[in-house]
Amino acid sequence: MKQSFLFSLLCSAALSITASAANAADLGGDCCADLEERVATLEATTARKGNRKVSLTISGWINQGLYIWDDGVDSDAYVVTDNGATLSTRLTFAGAAQINTDWSAGYTITLQPVETEALFGVTQQNDDGSFVNGVGLLESYMYVKSKTLGKLSWGLQSQATDNIGVADLSGGLWSGVAPIFRGNAFKLRSTSGGSFNNDGSAAPGLTGANTAADPTEIASLKTGITSADLAMCHTVNAGIGLDCNGFLTNSIKYESPTFSGFTLSTSWGENDFFDVALKYAGQFGDFKVLGSLGYVNSQSNTAGGNSLAVAGTDVEILNVAGAIMHVPTGIFFNFDYNQEFVDSIGGISAGNLVNNFDANARFEDNPESIYLKFGIKQKWNSLGATSIFGDYAIYKDRYDPLLFASGVTGSEIKRWGVGINQWVDAAAMQVYVKYTHMEFDVDAVAGSTAAPLSAGIEDWNEVAVGAVLFF
Repeated sequence: MKQSFLFSLLCSAALSITASAANAADLGGDCCADLEERVATLEATTARKGNRKVSLTISGWINQGLYIWDDGVDSDAYVVTDNGATLSTRLTFAGAAQINTDWSAGYTITLQPVETEALFGVTQQNDDGSFVNGVGLLESYMYVKSKTLGKLSWGLQSQATDNIGVADLSGGLWSGVAPIFRGNAFKLRSTSGGSFNNDGSAAPGLTGANTAADPTEIASLKTGITSADLAMCHTVNAGIGLDCNGFLTNSIKYESPTFSGFTLSTSWGENDFFDVALKYAGQFGDFKVLGSLGYVNSQSNTAGGNSLAVAGTDVEILNVAGAIMHVPTGIFFNFDYNQEFVDSIGGISAGNLVNNFDANARFEDNPESIYLKFGIKQKWNSLGATSIFGDYAIYKDRYDPLLFASGVTGSEIKRWGVGINQWVDAAAMQVYVKYTHMEFDVDAVAGSTAAPLSAGIEDWNEVAVGAVLFF
């Protein structure tokens, strides 16, 4: 019975195949044409490698690490997404289409996980930070590009002078960089009382209410101050330290073709800023050289959106940076210098006596910063290159204008550190360890709300151990 059933099934299958072949023959080429049409439709709608007109490339990196900190009173260790906004984990979708032999067009969309463990938001009291798990938009812009005329882009993107300060031939940006990304949300400790409101309670000498009787009292003093409060820029973006244009903006940007190693770029946007940058990359014999020069004019007419600066702010910035490496030995040196020329800063607080103050009263010596990095990069093992480096930085008179309203007249952060990077070529990965030490000095008017800050601030120490995986 079973053999008869199997014989019948095989016969039916054979007849079915024969009928299908006959039908295909009757259809001629229609079946293949329909298939090609369906494939073309799928290619046009599937984000795998792009469609027939626009290619799609997916890239990015994962940056995770262990962050160990000591504020002079307490210490702890957190597992975090490491090192700022633009150096932390990201995912980039880049599309490109060739118009002709000279012109092309494309787009870039970069997403960034907004994690509770982002190092930007963690504090002594909260190892999860202030962020909510999700995905944020870092950049989104379109462009047209000519090999002979240059590139024009528009949308949410970096400014022309962004990343001038990362002229770094060591390739170790993820371990050591000029801005103070790590630990900038932690509260600083007093050498006398041990706390500037780190526990959320009233700190000695920094109590009071923001009332008409005390117009200079501000929230940041009542809840403590951070290293970011002593290292801020005063541009439209209100960046940190030497990263004055680090926040991406809605702007229009032009980048020239490269002429003998030089490129010129300029951008405008975000109500209002404009900037111009000149960059160079080349090699002279055994020496690789990078150089950049940037100028920014930043005027914040309104507050809100991506504009973090207060309305009424008018600032100019000069930024100079360079790097050199002796290729045979791998010895390298980088520097970055930034100075702000502040014409006015408005809107310190409602009814504040120093609102729209004379810039000379606040910035007698215009805020400036310098960052130096030096070391050696060689391939000493089979995994890949190794770099060992030290860095040093000074951030002078970069205190928050609100601190001026409370009596601060000067500030300085001295920062130094040592680090090591190990490349793992087979995994497109970089492993790093970085130690950093910071010292703080604040000058304040005697008897003012901010006077306790000048009594002394505990030094800050940190160790970052992490890895970056590129894809």
